[in-house]
Parts: sequence; structure tokens; C-alpha cells
Amino acid sequence: MSYFTDTATIELTNREAEVLQLVAYGLSAKKVAIALDIAPCTVERHIENVRLKTRTRNRAHMIAFVIREGMLPSQTA
Repeated sequence: MSYFTDTATIELTNREAEVLQLVAYGLSAKKVAIALDIAPCTVERHIENVRLKTRTRNRAHMIAFVIREGMLPSQTA
């Protein structure tokens, strides 16, 4: 998935986007791992990859950044 920001294009894999969305909803790495049937360390690696791609300092900054940039899909009721 490609996202355009003011300064760059950010390319996320489908799995990174999936993990990012669940983390943004407040799930822990362990809960995300259970939901996606992957190892918690794999979830942490995806989170770190997204953090590096977005050039953010920590998880909270990463979530604030992706919300501000509209990188999370809209949730429909």
C-alpha cells in the first residue's frame, strides 16, 4: 500500500497495514499476534518497520502520524 505525505511516499506491506490498524485500535502486540495467528515478535518487527518508514520516534508518535496523514482506513459501522 502506498501513502503520500507532504514530503514522501510511504510504502507499507499489506501485513504492516493490517498490524498498524490493529495497534491503532489499541491492541497489544500479543493480542494482534493472536488475531493474525502470527508470533508476537513478528508483530513487533512489523511495528518497528512501520515506525522506521514513517520516521517516527515511538509507537504513540507513529499512531498520531498515521492518523494525521490519513493512513488508516475509515471504519464503517
